[in-house]
Amino acid sequence: MQGNRRDFLKGCCAAAMAAGSGSSMAFFDPLALAGGKSAATGDVLVYVFLRGAIDGLHLIVPYAGPDRVAYTSKRGNMAIATDRLRRIGTSNWGWHPRAGGGTGDAITTTPKWLQRLYNNGKLGIVHATGMPTPNRSHFESQAMMELGTPGITGGGSGWLARYLSAISGTPGLPAPLIAPAFGFGSNLQTSLIGLDEAVGFNNAEQFRVDNFQWNWNERRADLQILPLWSGNSTLERAGRDAADALEVMREHDFSASGYIPGGGAVYPSGTFGTQLRNLAQMLKSPIKTGLIAAAIDHGFWDTHNGQGMPNPGVVGHYDWFGNLVEELGRGLDAFYTDLNAHSIGGGLNLMHKVTVIVQSEFGRRFRPNDSAGTDHGYANIMMALGNRVSGGQLHGSFPGLDDNSLYEGQDVAMTTDFRQIISEALVDRMGLPANQIPQVFPGFSYSAGGQPDVFQSG
Repeated sequence: MQGNRRDFLKGCCAAAMAAGSGSSMAFFDPLALAGGKSAATGDVLVYVFLRGAIDGLHLIVPYAGPDRVAYTSKRGNMAIATDRLRRIGTSNWGWHPRAGGGTGDAITTTPKWLQRLYNNGKLGIVHATGMPTPNRSHFESQAMMELGTPGITGGGSGWLARYLSAISGTPGLPAPLIAPAFGFGSNLQTSLIGLDEAVGFNNAEQFRVDNFQWNWNERRADLQILPLWSGNSTLERAGRDAADALEVMREHDFSASGYIPGGGAVYPSGTFGTQLRNLAQMLKSPIKTGLIAAAIDHGFWDTHNGQGMPNPGVVGHYDWFGNLVEELGRGLDAFYTDLNAHSIGGGLNLMHKVTVIVQSEFGRRFRPNDSAGTDHGYANIMMALGNRVSGGQLHGSFPGLDDNSLYEGQDVAMTTDFRQIISEALVDRMGLPANQIPQVFPGFSYSAGGQPDVFQSG
C-alpha cells in the first residue's frame, strides 16, 4: 500500500474539519525552510482576492478634474460628494471615507487603516488593471485570473501552483514537514489547483486531531496515534511523519485569546481577521513555519443593489460597501502593524519580507443600475502593501471616464494586464528569474523593469 505523509495528513485534516466551513485561505511550505525563508529571497507573498468584484470607483473616487465632471454627471445618485471623501494628497482622487475612519469619524479626523498605510508609503494603488478582454461572469473571471490564463477557464494548474513548481528545483530547498500548501475552507482556491499535496481546513485551530472522538488533548493516551505507526512500511513512516507534524502544530494556540499581536494591532472579528491573525502567528512562529505564500479571500462585494452611500461622522450609519471597506482596511492594517513590530534583525522587520497583493475579478459598470447598485464591469484597481512596495503612489494609467475612453461606452477600460503586476512581485520580491515567468503565466510577455513598477527589488 503506497502513501506518504501528505496523503495521510489530508485524511487527518478531512476528519478534523468535517464540521467546519468558511472562506478560503491557502499556504505554501509551512515548516519547510530553515530560518523561515523562501527558496530565493526569504520573502512571502500574500494574495488577497476580493470575491464578488469590488467597485473600484467607489473606493478610489474621482475628486477633481475632467474625470470628476464625468463621474458626477453619469454616476447619478451613486456619486459620492467631495465633502464625504478623504482626498488622496493633492491628487484628483479621493478615498471612500471608511478607508480611513469609522462611521462616526468625520473626514477631517486622523487617517486610519488603508488611508494611513498609503500616507505612510506602505500601500500602493494601481489603476485600471484586468484581463486583455473582459469577462463579466464571476466564476469564469475568477477562474481565468486564478489559473493565470485569460480567455481560458479550464486547465490543470493555477498560477500559484505553477510558481511553486517553478521554484521546486531550487538548490537547498528542503521537503516540507507537513505539505507544500494549506487551504483554509472547504474549497481550495483555483490558483492552487494542480498542487496535489495541498491540505485544506477552515482555520488554523482545526489543524489538529483534537475534536469530537479524536480529542487528542484529553485522550491522547487512549488514542495512541504514534504507536499505531511503529513499523517500517511506507504508510507507517508516513503516519509517524504526519503525527509529528500535528504535534508541531499543536505548539501553537491559534485561538484569539492565545495570541497577542505585536504593535498593539487589533484584528477585526470574523473570518478575514481570524485568517490574517493565524497567518501572522505562523510567520512569527519561533519554530519557523517557513511560509512562502498565502492566498486569502474577502467576499460579498457583489453590490447589485443597495451598494451604500457613506455619511461620515454619523455614528452607526449603515453602508454595505463601507462596512466591507472598513473590514478590509482594519484587517490589512492589523496584519501590517503586527508584522512590522516583529524584528528579523539588521534593522528590518517582517514587513520587509512580506508583500501583499489585493485583487478582484473585475470592476463595476460606471453607470449605476435602478437598484442603487452597480453591475458587472471591466477594469479595476489592484493594491500592494509592504515595506518593499512603492507605496503612497497611484500607479498605472487611468484611461478616463469620458464616452470615448470608456470600454464599449460603459466600463473603465483596462490599461495594465493583471499578470504584469503579479509577475513584478514574483521577480522583484520573490526572486523568480524573469525568464521563468512563462512557466507561471503561459503566453504572457512580461515587461521586465516596465511600468507600473510597483515593487522594489532586492
